[in-house]
Amino acid sequence: MKLRALDPELLRYEARAGYMAMPHADSLEQAQGLMFLCPKCFVANEGRVGTHRVICWSRSRGVPDDALPGPGRWRLLGTSFDDLTLEGENGGARSVLLTGGCQWHGFITDGEVTQS
Repeated sequence: MKLRALDPELLRYEARAGYMAMPHADSLEQAQGLMFLCPKCFVANEGRVGTHRVICWSRSRGVPDDALPGPGRWRLLGTSFDDLTLEGENGGARSVLLTGGCQWHGFITDGEVTQS
């Protein structure tokens, strides 16, 4: 499935007094994270209604380890959603694993989302 089909959004991380804000980034170069519809639930729900979102943060782009969700952190490689690849940081897994809810486990490689 193409990442673009999952309504991806680029995020910036901001810690504010008592809460975290997730303003949108204007470009992949400015982004500190990625948010997209869960591919497993998107298929199960036959679309976006009732489908939760997945957030992937990047430590190398300034997101602290204690930012939620965690603990995973990825490097955002590419120029757009069409060629974006998530690569594990500091020896971390390249895959994305949700430990709660639907427990989706998959990869984003060259703009394609695949299930493990």
